[in-house]
Amino acid sequence: MMASATRKILAVKPGETWLVLVDGEWAFDAPPQHSAVPLARSRMWLLPLLQRSRDEVEAEARELLRPGDPDLGEALAKVVEMGLCAWSDHWIASALNWMVASESERFADRLHEIAQGQAKAASQATQHTAKRLLKRQELWFSGNP
Repeated sequence: MMASATRKILAVKPGETWLVLVDGEWAFDAPPQHSAVPLARSRMWLLPLLQRSRDEVEAEARELLRPGDPDLGEALAKVVEMGLCAWSDHWIASALNWMVASESERFADRLHEIAQGQAKAASQATQHTAKRLLKRQELWFSGNP
């Protein structure tokens, strides 16, 4: 039986934790405790990426990607999704600031929840940021408060 090949793509915490590819699937690596944890179960550990510039993160990762690798945008959208659903205003606000325009429609339902104060952790400033993102993409409707 052949061992799985793990490729480090992006340092989450340099020298400690990584976004990796394992047999063509995104995963999180934090040896020795956590190795090749599938992205669906490890998104929380990727939240520190939101503290860096998205352009910087994308550029660093793209240097190591090869033709045929999975879409980096999908992995980064999972990080945004985790941030938008986080337990603190810090992560929600960071995710809003990290989003690219095309993600506004994808996360429109969650952005509406944040904008309308349904995300208990979101501050008023964060609520206004979510509403601005929706308006900018023409996703905010007059029937909304």
